Amino acid sequence: MADSLRRLFRRLLRLPLFYKILWANVAIVALGAVAGTVITVWHVVTFPADIHFELIALFAVAGFVISFVVNNWVLKRALAPLDRLQDAVDRVRQGNLRVQVRSGPVSDERFDRLIETFNSMLATLEQDAEKMRHLSRLILQAQEDERQRVARELHDEAAQALTSLLVHLRLAERSQNPEELRQRIHELRELTAAALEDVRRVALDLRPKILDDLGLAAALEWRVEEFEKAHQVRASLHVEGVTQRLPRMLELVLYRVAQEALTNVARHAQASQVAVTLIQSDGQVLLRVADDGVGFDPAQVDEASDGLGLLGMRERLAMVGGEFLLESAPGQGTQLTARIPLDAFHLARVLFQEGSSNGPLHDAEPASSLASPGPTPQSDLPQSDLSQTEPEEIRAQDSRPAGG
Repeated sequence: MADSLRRLFRRLLRLPLFYKILWANVAIVALGAVAGTVITVWHVVTFPADIHFELIALFAVAGFVISFVVNNWVLKRALAPLDRLQDAVDRVRQGNLRVQVRSGPVSDERFDRLIETFNSMLATLEQDAEKMRHLSRLILQAQEDERQRVARELHDEAAQALTSLLVHLRLAERSQNPEELRQRIHELRELTAAALEDVRRVALDLRPKILDDLGLAAALEWRVEEFEKAHQVRASLHVEGVTQRLPRMLELVLYRVAQEALTNVARHAQASQVAVTLIQSDGQVLLRVADDGVGFDPAQVDEASDGLGLLGMRERLAMVGGEFLLESAPGQGTQLTARIPLDAFHLARVLFQEGSSNGPLHDAEPASSLASPGPTPQSDLPQSDLSQTEPEEIRAQDSRPAGG
């Protein structure tokens, strides 16, 4: 009997908050009515000539006290989960995201769902915070790696070319006759052209000028050609529906995604051919990079340990409201798809500008302004020093007769 009563009591405590308060007040009214009726009948029978003022006062005081005590107890027990939630919220505001809220023995189903959602939200925030910390470390490491690569290329190529120039200048100073001097000058021109070509190549690897001047389609065409020359992989580009310049930030994001995808093909795919497709239709831009390489199981890939490869592409696309899709299987090649709805891109740009007026999306121009006639966008690189025509001009001058 005692066990049955305890089970019934626990079941009553698990009732929703509304029914706890309702049944508590029903019990107060019912018990008050019964007790009041019994006492009133007894008092009237026992003291028929009394006006019963003291009985009215007793009922009023007893009803108030009993109602206060019962409702106070019920509400404190019923709202205990909310108190725990409030305490957890205060700890989260202090920076502790590892808080977990327990349901408790008297929490109803709706409070349990609220607590479960709150705990899940905190777990997601903690995971996102860890991803951001990991991404920050990867970004810093990538910056250092890029600086090391540029420094190595400048040292191995540009610095050696300049050293050769210095040596040939000294030899030219010691020339004994005009014919020998003309030969030294010819060698200096060749070395100067080679050094300028090396510097231009390093600069183009950092930020291709053609992307700013001619747009995404031309930049992808150049990148595919360079990839084909460097890796002996048959590469093709198909462009469809791109009739005008896209916003600058969108062009940059898609170019970097294609660049990283081609880098992954060169490093891991062991492919014989790769196809790059750029399509603009139905209010969206789609970039697809597919190869016929060895492929892999996407479920086995840990993006967090993949450097800034897949994770970097996903984050870039998320920044402009895009989606990233990876399809691959062992022995069946790999296909990367980036899809950016233009409406989502413009919304992401507005939200970003509201958060930071100096962010990277702040300078992005709408497609209409980029498509209209006007000056060609200026590159961040010194155009006079990195012109693609200068090495050819030097060679043309050098091909003239020595006496001319």
